[in-house]
Amino acid sequence: MHNTKSRLSPWPYLRNNRVRSTALVISLAMFMVMIYVMNYIIGGTNEPFRKCDVETMDRLRIVSSRMNLDNMDFDSDEAFLAEAWKEAADLGKEMEKEEDVVRAVPYAAQYVSLNSFIGQYGVDCYLFQEASCCEMYLSHMEAKLISGRMPENPGEIVVDRKLLDNHKNDNDLLKSMGTSYKVVGEVSSEYYLCFGIAMPGENNVVILAMVKPGSDIDLRPVVEKQGYKVRNYVDTAVAEKNLVEGMGGSLDTVQTIFTGVSGGLLLICVSVVVAIHIMDRHNEWCLLNSIGFSTSEIYLMALKELLICVLLAMIVGTVLSFGSCILMEKLMYNPIGITINIYRIGAIPRILAVIALLLGIAQIPLFSGMRKIQTIDAIE
Repeated sequence: MHNTKSRLSPWPYLRNNRVRSTALVISLAMFMVMIYVMNYIIGGTNEPFRKCDVETMDRLRIVSSRMNLDNMDFDSDEAFLAEAWKEAADLGKEMEKEEDVVRAVPYAAQYVSLNSFIGQYGVDCYLFQEASCCEMYLSHMEAKLISGRMPENPGEIVVDRKLLDNHKNDNDLLKSMGTSYKVVGEVSSEYYLCFGIAMPGENNVVILAMVKPGSDIDLRPVVEKQGYKVRNYVDTAVAEKNLVEGMGGSLDTVQTIFTGVSGGLLLICVSVVVAIHIMDRHNEWCLLNSIGFSTSEIYLMALKELLICVLLAMIVGTVLSFGSCILMEKLMYNPIGITINIYRIGAIPRILAVIALLLGIAQIPLFSGMRKIQTIDAIE
């Protein structure tokens, strides 16, 4: 009997019923692909924005202040702006006394647009007063000039290659900045960089502090100590919160709903497959019970069959998921200058949760089938 029991294995059924086993594997694998690809597509919507609005703040702090100035106190706008740039530069020097601040310089705030498949975002364009600030910013962000030249005169900017690719079909890169500016160089970086030298008359003067990567420094006390009121302050935490609340949170909700709906549909499909599987195997299980195998042994064999199908589905689903994302990257995202991380860590808990639920639900018909097992003598 020991030798007979040692042959009670899930593999004979899987080999002899390839069509039904394959259908179960494919249905589970396609569910994985749906969830993973959905996560990747949503990443294509918010990750580029995170790159330019959140991750850059690991190296930067933006401090906005009116610097106690009122343009009504000046004879002309030119005099007001000259004083605004001067006071911002002086305030930047005070910030540079802080240990984690590499350099702090004034800039005029403008932006260019970044297009995604869903929505559009404004990327900050830092317009400095001097060419030396452009060189310093390029170095600080660990970017490289790959074509053209660095800005030398007012109205000249350099742009990240990804941004140029993003607008190669619409020529709307500088739409918000007007015709006064022109691109003279192209840079390559991890981010979506855009910077140059301000034209006369730019009046949104802000201070850009270049800080050591990973620093948690808060420069607001420095500004307030000098007698200025902070109008707006941007650091990593604030940018992250704004992004998640403004867009990431809603997209995450969409993905969760999609996972729930697709998981529910798949649950119905798999339940039907498992139910058919159990009905077809009732006589076989009765025979196994008649020749000496216990209900527990038969249940373990059936459970192993299901677990093997799930494992094969996860392998197939992983290959198909990565293959689909790589194909989408080359055909959809790269041509418009968007880079998305193919490794979607956030999709894994959703996939595992639904698979665990499916395995739990599958125990109901399995236990029911085990309760109906009878020996051949009992059947007769």
